[in-house]
Amino acid sequence: MVRRGRNAGMTLVEIMITLVISSIIAASTFMFFAGQQRIYETQTKLLNIQQNLWAAMEVLARYARASGSGMYECVRPASYYNATLDDGSRLLSGFPSPGPLTASLAVSPQAGLRSYNSTANSMQWIPPLWIVNNSSDAGVVAGTDIITVAFGNRTSGTDVDAPLSLNIATATDAISLTGTNTGNMFRLGEFILLLSTPNWGYGAGPNNDRGCTMFQITSDPTGSTTLVHAANPINTGDITWNPGSNVANMLPLGGYVNGSAGVRNFGQLTWVTFFVMTGTNGIPNLMMQQRHLGGTSGQAQVLAEGIEDLQVSFACDTGPAPGIYDLTGLNGRLDEGTDNNSRQSDEWWNNVPNDNLPAINTDGFCNLPTAIRLTLVVRTLTPDDLIDAALTQNGPMDVEDHRYSSPRPTDQFRRRVLTTTVYPRNNKPE
Repeated sequence: MVRRGRNAGMTLVEIMITLVISSIIAASTFMFFAGQQRIYETQTKLLNIQQNLWAAMEVLARYARASGSGMYECVRPASYYNATLDDGSRLLSGFPSPGPLTASLAVSPQAGLRSYNSTANSMQWIPPLWIVNNSSDAGVVAGTDIITVAFGNRTSGTDVDAPLSLNIATATDAISLTGTNTGNMFRLGEFILLLSTPNWGYGAGPNNDRGCTMFQITSDPTGSTTLVHAANPINTGDITWNPGSNVANMLPLGGYVNGSAGVRNFGQLTWVTFFVMTGTNGIPNLMMQQRHLGGTSGQAQVLAEGIEDLQVSFACDTGPAPGIYDLTGLNGRLDEGTDNNSRQSDEWWNNVPNDNLPAINTDGFCNLPTAIRLTLVVRTLTPDDLIDAALTQNGPMDVEDHRYSSPRPTDQFRRRVLTTTVYPRNNKPE
């Protein structure tokens, strides 16, 4: 046997074997860490979009929950919305029903507050809740929904804070209050609502129309009994909320009569629209437009990136248990089924395709939603090549009544969906 000397080195074969083994280990280690890096990057992308999703839903739900604050009894109960008994100032020609749904942002529901539109020099409605289902509005991602909510900040929460001492027959008449220094309960720049009494349902015609006309206080009312509502905005660039001359339909028929009308402190108006549009970089975004600000401040801004779908459904407790057709009252549940347009099994709207709100004074009409269900779908900002491009199951999601046509689009984006149900604090049973 031949023995190697003490100082002999490794043979070429041993070196080659060592190099091969080392290369295999190095390659395996590299592949392991490369795979982990890609998984880490994917999870980071998902975490980022989930943060966008959670943050967007938190804001959206908070606004929806507050919808209608300060608008107590400014939405007529469906049972008293009868065109044959109305005075004509509520059901205006060409306007849709008072329910929360309209076909586009061009015309709002005729419910909520009467307000001055300085651009058109006319009356506009500010409804507490306004939903455009499967929107076709310009700039909005097709098939997504639009939701607009309105409410008063720092509103008094009472019915009437001060009675009128003079009749108000036109939109420019003085708003004079009964009592000494009653103006102390109001503030410069805040809004007030004029309301008639009695409440809904105590007769036909004018008695069924509380009015709910909104004006902005333009002079400090402290120590006064007059609430000044001049036509000039308080600050340059602000919206003009008060007309300079009489505007049709700003007041209910007969105006506001001393002794049966009063003023409510509405505080500051918040009027916000949420919708989805695609940015210049091709990324869909959830947008937030503060309609009450106007000018550059009121332009739509990005609330969350990557939100590709917003769906809004709503429910009214309109009847008893599923399968039992009974007009006697409520059952305390919001039943949901597949039989759309039927109070027997489905008290939700916009949750299935072709789900149209019933007409006024028909069984199941819903204009004071008990609940609002919000659904957001978010996708990663960039495609993920870990997803096979030929995978036909990966693509946009069908949610609520939004359905994608066949063949369904496919892509390499990862998605997450979040749904929450909100119960507006300020809606009361009909």
